Order: sequence, then C-alpha cells, then structure tokens
Amino acid sequence: MFTRKTKTTICAGAALSALFLPSAVMAEVGDDQIVRTQVDDIVVTGSRLAGAARMTTVENLNQIQLQAAGISDLSQITRLVGANSGSENLIDQMNNPQSSGTAQFNLRNLGLGATLVLVDGQRWTNSAVVATDGSAFVDINSLIPTIALERVEVVKDGASAIYGSDAVAGVVNFITRRDVTAPEMRAKYAFTDGSDESVIEAISSLDLLNGSLTLAASHFHRSALGSDERDFTQAERYGRAAWTAVTSYGQPGSYFRPSTNAYVADADCDNPVFVGSYRNGPSDSFCRLDYSDFFDLTPEETRTQLFADYRKTMGDTDVWAQASWASTFTRARQSPSLPILSRTLVIGQDHPDNPYGEDVLFRGRLKGGASGASAAEFDYETWRIAGGADGKLNDDWNWSFSATASRQDVDYSKPDVVGTALQNALNGFGGAGCDIATGTAGVGPCQYYNPFGSALTGTGTANSHALIDSLTGWTRLRGTADLFTVDTQIDGRIHEWDGGSIDLAAGLQYRRNAFRHDWSDQVNSGDLLTAGFAPDFDGTQDTYAAFAEARLLLGQNIEAQLATRYETYDGSSGKLSPKLAIRWDATDTLALRGSWGRGYRAPSVYTTRGAQAAQPSVLDRGSYVFVNTLTSGNPDLEPETSKHISLGAIWKPVRGLELSVDAWRFDYSNLVIKEAAQPIITQAAADDAAGLTGTEAQKRVTRSSSGSISMVQLYFINASSIETSGLDLSARYSRPLLDGTVSASATWTLVDQYDIRVDGRGPSVSGVGSTNLNTLGRSLPENRGEFGLSWQNDRHSLTGLVHYTSGYNNDRAGITDTTIASQTTADIYYGYSVNDTLELGVGVVNIADKAPPLAQFFLAYDPVVADPRGRVVSLNLSKRF
Repeated sequence: MFTRKTKTTICAGAALSALFLPSAVMAEVGDDQIVRTQVDDIVVTGSRLAGAARMTTVENLNQIQLQAAGISDLSQITRLVGANSGSENLIDQMNNPQSSGTAQFNLRNLGLGATLVLVDGQRWTNSAVVATDGSAFVDINSLIPTIALERVEVVKDGASAIYGSDAVAGVVNFITRRDVTAPEMRAKYAFTDGSDESVIEAISSLDLLNGSLTLAASHFHRSALGSDERDFTQAERYGRAAWTAVTSYGQPGSYFRPSTNAYVADADCDNPVFVGSYRNGPSDSFCRLDYSDFFDLTPEETRTQLFADYRKTMGDTDVWAQASWASTFTRARQSPSLPILSRTLVIGQDHPDNPYGEDVLFRGRLKGGASGASAAEFDYETWRIAGGADGKLNDDWNWSFSATASRQDVDYSKPDVVGTALQNALNGFGGAGCDIATGTAGVGPCQYYNPFGSALTGTGTANSHALIDSLTGWTRLRGTADLFTVDTQIDGRIHEWDGGSIDLAAGLQYRRNAFRHDWSDQVNSGDLLTAGFAPDFDGTQDTYAAFAEARLLLGQNIEAQLATRYETYDGSSGKLSPKLAIRWDATDTLALRGSWGRGYRAPSVYTTRGAQAAQPSVLDRGSYVFVNTLTSGNPDLEPETSKHISLGAIWKPVRGLELSVDAWRFDYSNLVIKEAAQPIITQAAADDAAGLTGTEAQKRVTRSSSGSISMVQLYFINASSIETSGLDLSARYSRPLLDGTVSASATWTLVDQYDIRVDGRGPSVSGVGSTNLNTLGRSLPENRGEFGLSWQNDRHSLTGLVHYTSGYNNDRAGITDTTIASQTTADIYYGYSVNDTLELGVGVVNIADKAPPLAQFFLAYDPVVADPRGRVVSLNLSKRF
C-alpha cells in the first residue's frame, strides 16, 4: 500500500516550553500560589463522539509551543506542523500578487483549499481573495487574537466523512480559551535587521447574566523588510542572470524599428541617472531594468482583532455565542511601474523626441528606477458571529444546534497604466485638461509623453508629475466572501453490554457560500496595460449534508469508528464519503491504529463562475517575461475525489517516553486546476516552428505585431491527480532534573511519494523534493524535522529548538542550477517569572542569522519554504492582574 522506499528515522528532541504554562495546566490553589500540574491533552477534533478521536492522527500545539517558537501571528503556526508544506504565508508579490496579507494551511501539499479550518469546531468563511492558481482558502490571519487561543489541533488524516467538503487532507481546529480567571496582558517586541514588529494583547472574563463572557483584543504591527535590505536578493550579485529580478521591459525602454525589423535599446540606457537600467552588452537590443531593490520580503502590516465568547447554563441546556472582528492592512512594495504587456504602443515619427525618423513600437514601462518603488495596498475586514445550544434529550441522548455567519471583504488596489491615455499622450494629447476632439497635439493643455531617456537627461521634453498622474489608473478590486451554516445533531448510546457499547451521532448541515469580485471600470474594459481584462462576477453555492458516525467499544482494548456523510451542492447528484478507523491497545505500552476513507471536495464558487486575470512569469523565446492571462470559470466542473489510508503505532516503553509512527497515503483525483500558461506557450511556439496554423495552442496565445505576448487564454478544468504517501514520526520524553523538569520532543515528516499526473491520463511526474513550478503542486522538500530540548522550574524556563528542511530541486524553466540546499536553523527562548503575576522573556529565532538557501527564483530564495528575515530577537512581557 505504501510504495517506493522505506526509511527509518530515530528522532530525539525536546518538549517545548515557554514563558508560562497555559491555563489548561495551571491550577490556582491560593491568592498568591500557583501549582503547575501535568494533565492529559483533551482532543475534540476528528470525531463527533467524545473519545473517538483517539483513532485519528491528531497533532496538538499549545500556548507553550507557540511562545517558545516566537509566534507573533497565526500565519507562523504553519511552520510548526511537519505535515504542512506549500503554504503561501510570506509575501511574494511577483507570483502571488493578489493575496498579500493572508495565510493558509496546506496539509500534505494537496492544495490550499484541501484543508478545512475550524474555530471551536465551526466553519469560517473563505478569504475574499484567491491564490494565483485560483485556490480558495481560509485566511488564518483573520481568525482570533493569539492570546485567546488555547491550542491548535491538526487532524492529519482525511476527514470528509466527519466534516464534509474541504477536509480532504485534514482539519485544523483553533480551540479558544474558556478558563480565564483573571485579566491578562501580553506585549511583545521583535526586531531583525531592517524591520521590526510589535504586538499587544489582552484578555479578560466577567460574569454576565449568570453566564461567563470572555473578551480578547490584539493589535499587531510589522514594518516592511525591503529586498534592498538583504544582499542575497540582489541581481548584481549573480551577474544579473536571466533568472534574477531583471526584465527587458525597462525605462527608458526599447523600440521596434520596422525598417530594420529589430529592437534597439534607448540611446541613454547606460546613463547612471537611470537607476537599475542596463544592457547586457554593447550589442544588446533591449534596455533592461534590475528591479531587485524594489520589493518587500515582508510587507508593512497592521492588524487589529477583537473576540468575544459567552457561555451560559440554563437548566439542562448550555448556550453559547461568539463574535469576532479583524481588520488587516497590508502595503506591499513592487517595481516603480508595471511592464506594458497587454497592447503594443506606437510612437509616431512626428513625436518631437523620436530620434528614429519612423514610427516605432514601444517596449517598456511608464516609470523607471529613479521613481522608486510603487505599492499595492490590501484592506481586509473580517467578521463572524456564531451561536448554538446543546442539552440532553434523556439520560442517554444529547442534542445540539449551531449556526454561524462569517464574511471577509477586501479592498485591493495597485497602480497601473491606462492604455488609451498613454497612447493619446504618445500622440501629443496627454494631460488631464486635454480635449482630444478640440485640442492640438503638444499645444496648451495637450502634452506629449516622452518615453525616451531624453525626458530625464534634459535633452528632450520633460514629463511633468501631473502628466504621469493622468496616465496612471488603478486595478481596484472590491471582493466579498460569505459563509452561512446551520448544524443540528443528536448523539448518544445505542446499546451497551458487558465489555462493550455502541455510540451514535447523526445530524444535518446546510451551508451557503457566496463570492463576489467587483473590479474597477478600467480593468473591466481591459484598458490597463498590465492588469489586462477581468470581468466582475458573483455567485453562490448551496450545500446540504446528512451524516452519521458510530463508535464501537469492544472491552477496554479495541474500539472502532464508522462514519459516513452524504453531501450535495446546487442540485448535483451528491457524494457519499465513508470512513472506517480502528484502534487496538495491544498491551499497556503499545497501541495500534489505522483508518481508511473516501473524501470529496466540491469546486469552489470562484472556479465555476469566476474569472481571474494574472501575470505569471514565463520563458518566451529565451527570455523571462510576465504575460497577461485570463482564466475563465467552468460551471460544469466535477467534484474532486480522494481515498486515504493510514496505519500507526504508539509505544510507551518507559515512563515519560512516548514514540509514535504513522504511515499515510492519499490518492487525490479529478483535481480542479488552473491551466498553466507555460506549456501552452511552449506548444504554440513548437507549432509555429513546425509551420502549423490554427492549432489549439496557437488560438490561446495572442501576440502583438512585434511578437510580444499580449494575452494567454486559460481555463479551470478537472484534469490532474496526486498520489502521495509518507511517514510521520514523533518522540516525547520528560523527567525531573536539577530541581526542575527536562523535556525533549521531536517530530519528523518524510514524504515518500508525490506522483502527479497533470492531465489525469498521462505518465506521472514525481514532485517529491521539487519546487513543482511546472506542476500543480508547491515546493515539497522530502524531509522536515523539528527538535527541541528544554528545562524549567518554578522561576526559569530555557528552550532550544532546531528546525531542519532537506534539500530539494528547482524545476523552474531556463535556470542553470536546479539544486536548493538543505537548511538547519536554531532558536532559543528564556523565560523568567518575576512573581506569580509577572513574567518576562527573551527569544532569538535563527540564532546563526542564516540566509535562505540559494534558489534561482527572482529574489534568489524560495518564498514558499524559506524565511528571508534572518535572525529575529524578541522581548516579551506577560502580566496577570
């Protein structure tokens, strides 16, 4: 069942400790005394029946681990979960320009939308933006303040039978705190070379109307870390190789001369007044731009969050309500202006600054390096209200009811060039006050835009700021994602006998997803020269589900779980998702477990009804260029389907030591993907070379008269499949030492197989140890490990952490070195309890200040895997009142 090679890894490490223990392991016994006690983890995720989750592979992260790992916001949690890979949590404005400021899980690298995210077991709306590949996802940055988080439970097993669509790869459940006995405040300040961040949080509870109300708030701010702050991002360091952040669309630009049937670089290209402009040599026909100084490695980000939770008991009924709100502002720098991609602009021979004596075609951009970076801005507002009640029908049966409503709005904008306005300005009719119908070219309010270097050297017509402003438009997007859910359930014991019992949970669920994108009129009309064309759209999806789960106990040693769920959406025929799991406590020290199941994921509203304009980087005719693409939705998409199986063992050979191993496999088929532009461009070029005309690939690629690509038509399709398998290993150990406790823990994830069939029928391609830029996956190192060692007593805690990621290969087209080295980094954290209410701490992430491993990406590192910040020092304060 598990293919290819088998590897055995012996892991030893450290249990993580932190500034203070979470309240789940603290018992207050007096006004001035706190006794720390060890309690078993309480796992509630992976089953609708208490206790049945023991049969599922669940990883727990609590406040201890989050503090020790220097977690400031929820996006950083993903790096602590070995089963997670391929999340897009760090900024990557060149490859993911429309989702900056968001973060998501990607368990088993099965896709950003294949992991279900819950808060206290309840669903959360998708983000109002999508990834560049069209993936819809839950933005974990928008959930709750970190101080309100008790723990995170990660189900690393298919869970569609329990939770429905989107739980194909597993579930991440954020469990909130319920036991706040006194007001608390935390403050943290962290800094690295070139950037800093701060967060202040508070939580409290009070009695209200015979119930308990918990309130929490946080404010987070991070300053930008620019690519100019790190040497490893600089294109000049690598000889401005083609794979670095360089482009042939410069300013001053290049010009296609029909008389010579060739491009020529601007005569002033090599003038040092033009920041970042250069030619590869005297014979180079393009004036290029080195834009490696203009991007953010981490953006400027400000986030404010509020959270409230109310619990009350009324007789035999418990009622609850939650409300949360988050506002996130992200400002991400980018190149001075965007390249002109979607149309060919003509500079007439009568232009007063045209030195060529003939009409020429312009290849470049509106502004160059001397103008400095421009910026994209993202405003997200997220809210959620939820409530429910549960109680007893009788001594054996319980009931529950819940409803949630959540929404995220985004206001996203970045500057772009208005095509009609720029062409008019090249013809002498530029400027906000120019009337093209009555004006005269270059006279009065009607101005020429001078695209040549002479505009800045003083030898030609200068371009005023007012003129430039009149040529600048905005790719403004207002988007909304909504979710409304209603759940009802009954559960109880069907039958009990000597040595065994059967418990059952059954229920119904209704969900309504809605998604809307409203672009600016200039994007709707296709008049922006980089953004191209994108239509507005909105759509909804209604889902109905019925589910049942049974738990069978056979004595004290064997238990089994059988679950099934039927879901239908928008009148579809529906899908049945079954699951079977079993656990056998073979001895007092050894337990064996296994599970099998099927799952499915409905196509999102976006992929069925949406449309996405994007500008991916491709290799065309020997050069890397950004090209306009439009991906259209497909209402006939079918659901994705999956099969999963896992086998595991838990062994406790001696007191204080627990070892576990779980082997897992997923077969994920009929995936909804966005077609990649590169294969279509490559095929069209091959068809051109073969003398063919009218082929499918050629119809999809539109070129200008100069040969540049102006548009590639793509679609969302059911096409691919993934078969992946591997091992999860973990070890935990603790014992008394030197008037304290020493603890060790380790986790290790080995991906043994990740076979991709891009078209669902052709030969498979292995994605293990690859960036997967040419497939539907994301970067997937073969091995990831987390190790640690800690010691603590009543006053002091000291924790050391080691993170390991194995080397992997870069499959980006046209590069010269495909290897990306492994990386090992170490963190340390020291906490000191001044008294029972005040605690201080200092931490260092990446002690050795290691740069990311070199990868032939634009900025010389892989933003999906590596952290570009280097050493981060943090200072922490926690106060209980």
